[in-house]
Amino acid sequence: MHRIILPFILIALLFIHCGPAIVELSETNPPDYGKRAIGANGMVVSAHPLASEIGLEVLQNGGNAVDAAIAVAYALSVVEPMMGGLGGSGSMLIWRQNESQAEYLDFYARSPMNPDTNVLHYTYDDMSPLGAAIPGTVAGLSEAHDRYGKLPYERLINPSIELAENGFPVHGLLARIVQRDSTKLNLYKRPAELFWPDGRPIQAGEILKQPELAATLRLITEFGSDGFHSGRVAEEIIDVLNKLGNPMTLEDLEQFTPKWKRPVCGVYRDHVVLSAPPPQSGFQIVQTLNLLESFDISAMEPPIRSYQSLHLLASALRLSTSDRMQFLGDPDFHPVPVAQIVSGEYTKKRIQEFDPNTVVQTQTPGNPESIDHPTIPEKCRKFDPYQTVMSNIFHPAEKSKEGNYLIVEENESQTTHISVIDNDGNAVSLTFTVGVYFGSGVWAAGIFLNSSQHIFSGDPESPNVLGPGRTPRSTTTPTIILSGDKVRLVAGAAGGNRIPTSVIQNIIYILDYSMDPIDAIRMPRFYPFVSSPELHLEHGFTGAVFHSSRVNGYEPESRDPFELYFGGVHLIEQKNNTYIGVADPRRDGEARGY
Repeated sequence: MHRIILPFILIALLFIHCGPAIVELSETNPPDYGKRAIGANGMVVSAHPLASEIGLEVLQNGGNAVDAAIAVAYALSVVEPMMGGLGGSGSMLIWRQNESQAEYLDFYARSPMNPDTNVLHYTYDDMSPLGAAIPGTVAGLSEAHDRYGKLPYERLINPSIELAENGFPVHGLLARIVQRDSTKLNLYKRPAELFWPDGRPIQAGEILKQPELAATLRLITEFGSDGFHSGRVAEEIIDVLNKLGNPMTLEDLEQFTPKWKRPVCGVYRDHVVLSAPPPQSGFQIVQTLNLLESFDISAMEPPIRSYQSLHLLASALRLSTSDRMQFLGDPDFHPVPVAQIVSGEYTKKRIQEFDPNTVVQTQTPGNPESIDHPTIPEKCRKFDPYQTVMSNIFHPAEKSKEGNYLIVEENESQTTHISVIDNDGNAVSLTFTVGVYFGSGVWAAGIFLNSSQHIFSGDPESPNVLGPGRTPRSTTTPTIILSGDKVRLVAGAAGGNRIPTSVIQNIIYILDYSMDPIDAIRMPRFYPFVSSPELHLEHGFTGAVFHSSRVNGYEPESRDPFELYFGGVHLIEQKNNTYIGVADPRRDGEARGY
């Protein structure tokens, strides 16, 4: 008996010693239970299998990447109402292969023209109807379709109408969040009836029907964004909000217009990196990669086994996060020093703060105003990158009485992300959200209204200060990376402050460590705090890494494996003319390709 078992034990030990194998590209490789898919013609990755399936059908029936992303976004509004929806907002980065050009559409929520500043007295744990800003999802998706859509709009929305009307089996994540947010979902009669039928939370596997949402979607198929931003739906939204004290008006809704912009651009190891301009956080992606460019991280073991690479990545992320928290806001009202922050000149100054032997207690922001003439990489010039130049007014970082920078570390894990690429090589990276789970909790016309105004600052000197018609800053980072003249990666994530850090870690694992995307997305993640040496490590880091982190000055904390806290990354890699799509195992999502 022992002689039979021993060889199997030795083989098992051999595999454990060698670590996870890189999956070779092969048409015979089956989808990894939906988390990994291979396709030669198109790929869709989203936070729910039903939504990904709808996007795949759009591609197979002649739709392009924009069409598929729109269809998936509407589907997620039905099957993931706690993360994103028609009452929320977002943005999309679009790559047009034939033109070799990228565009960015910002449809994030904005404050009413007469906002109530009392909203600033509330927190994420104490929601208020005052937190609802003007939603932009419907206007944004309609605008994208008007400019680049190929299939009729109703064909993209009809599958979601069927899901809302006929219902769908509730997944475990939605069921858990419904139970967690019992107070919010029972504030108003109708959402309580839908999500807490007979006074109990809807269970995983039960059928959720949303007839009011189906009716709203039908109006959008008939009238486009006017079916939401004016008429019956708009009147119902404003009536509900006004009765609850929110000052939003019909004019606020009717006048919402998405904004076309150029993405932030950088170059990392000869790859062109395109990401989200302010008030979203794409410049942190570019800045972090700039900081890492000088180091041969591929020569080190991955962070789960190497304190050296962990400290390097953590230091770069702490530096870039401190700059994001200090300078990011709505650029229409407060210029953001993007050109300076992503410049090589600023990188050289910030990289001097790297110390392989020291962990600073609090990472402070830098001084980008010291860069008079920031340069733009040659490979980025063709994209006319959105590089807002800083104004002459420079506000030093706000300090507490103890002299520490006041930085808020958010712990929310909401939001949802979509990555798509089509047969022509066009790609879309789209992130949208209702804020915290189920947004403000205010329900009207079948939708939950967002909680975006709670992100604003009450400090008049802050670039993120609340004001009429302003967009709050966001950690979302829809990103596309090019190799030569083709898309290499389409990526983005959900997860609050863990969005930039999670996206960066996956980029590094794929580009520097040559991991298959499924191996990269399964790698244990970490999150370094800016305001303290606290370091959250997902289960899987070695005891030696924990020890080195502790003795060198970090305060490491172990967290559960595949925890929702570490976000949900959905990405696509194009390799050898083949698309590999992977969905984060920390969420319900799946990849679909053909």
